[in-house]
Amino acid sequence: MVIELGLTREPQAPPPTTAGGWWRRRPSGPAAGGWSPVRRARPYAVLAGLAMLLGLTGAAPPDGPLLVPVAAHQVKARDIVLAGDRLLVTSAAAQGSTTTWQLSAYAIPAGDLLWTVPLHAASWRLRQVRRTGDVVLVDPRSTPGAGATMVLDAATGQTRWVAPDGLVLTDDGRTALLPEPGESTGVPSTLVAVDVGSGDELWSTGLAASTEVLAGAAGQVLLVGADGRAEVREGRTGAVRRTAELGAVSRPDSMGGTLVMRQSNGGQLGMVGYDPTTLRQLWQRPVPYGPGRITECGELICFPAGAQIEAVDPLTGELVWRIDADLVVDFDSYLVAYSVAGVPAADGGSGASGGSGGTSGAGAGSGRIVDPATGRTLLPMSAWYTELEGRGDATFVGYRQPVEDGPAWLAVLTPTTQVLRLVGVAPGPVGGCVADEATIVCRSGADGITIWRYQL
Repeated sequence: MVIELGLTREPQAPPPTTAGGWWRRRPSGPAAGGWSPVRRARPYAVLAGLAMLLGLTGAAPPDGPLLVPVAAHQVKARDIVLAGDRLLVTSAAAQGSTTTWQLSAYAIPAGDLLWTVPLHAASWRLRQVRRTGDVVLVDPRSTPGAGATMVLDAATGQTRWVAPDGLVLTDDGRTALLPEPGESTGVPSTLVAVDVGSGDELWSTGLAASTEVLAGAAGQVLLVGADGRAEVREGRTGAVRRTAELGAVSRPDSMGGTLVMRQSNGGQLGMVGYDPTTLRQLWQRPVPYGPGRITECGELICFPAGAQIEAVDPLTGELVWRIDADLVVDFDSYLVAYSVAGVPAADGGSGASGGSGGTSGAGAGSGRIVDPATGRTLLPMSAWYTELEGRGDATFVGYRQPVEDGPAWLAVLTPTTQVLRLVGVAPGPVGGCVADEATIVCRSGADGITIWRYQL
């Protein structure tokens, strides 16, 4: 896999300045919530690097400029999240000596402001934003046990209903599953299924102690008890479709379209994968207890294995690739591998099918974007400024600011080839950038956001 650092065509001249100068100054320190930037290069080295970038060529350029400004808004943005055809932005709203928080939605790709509503939450940072049907689900960050999911009308921003912390959404986005605690125990004893759009109850059932509620396949629900009793129910009706006794299990989860959990077999601890519809065992592989956590890696499942991460096929349990890392995080459109300490390793290996696996090293002590299919390093995170929090379903966008108050170079990972592509230049400092397949949004200066349309 090759990282392309060239432009498909030379960038157009920066757009003329707007009234108020939205690029006034660069925010102090790293972009809020973002990855710490690398030390600035010397000016001569920067100029030489940009000249080299401009000298590289790629595929035939599309018609028109690569990066086109669509809209600019004056708003002191904190979180910027792309979710489908909505851009969600949290911002401060001063009322006398008191600062309150609000949530605004902008149409994508047009960039028009659709609505602004007060954000009543314990914290203004957004934990997760999901768009399903005609609603937007917003999870503000809060103290444990005090959270809630706000279900907002996507067209008006009005609150349809509020769900307590712990909501599970079926994979079709139509049904919300709410484990409700008992009055005396505080342990979930009832499962209530409601329609996501209206909040109306669809069905309910009692829960045995220590039962995990998970999203199954095709809108179904998985109930897995600590004693190994498992049920598959229809999400809309609650009808039981399948039951099975799986034996003693722990930490069940739904990943890559597979039900996975820790299970002991003949005294050997391992991870077991089950079909989420039939509850038929698909595979088992030994996985010792230890630091690190099991995560989704695109269409694969990542397991900690000492100082490495192993990615396996969720349907067969076979090893696909192995890399030197402590954790791999799935940011929807790309994977980021983190290494806490150590010496940078050579990026020489490649993935392998079957059970042999492959090893792909990368710089330790940092984060880097890796290819979901092979584990090969695509881009060291230290090479570009970026922000990893509150990204919704956005793709990777990075920016370079060679001169303190000068233009910013914007780049995205192409969704099909996973190649880094420079798409253009912003006329001044930016920060907190997010993108999807056609739109880039960045903070511009201290009190604005700018929306661009781009082509690859």
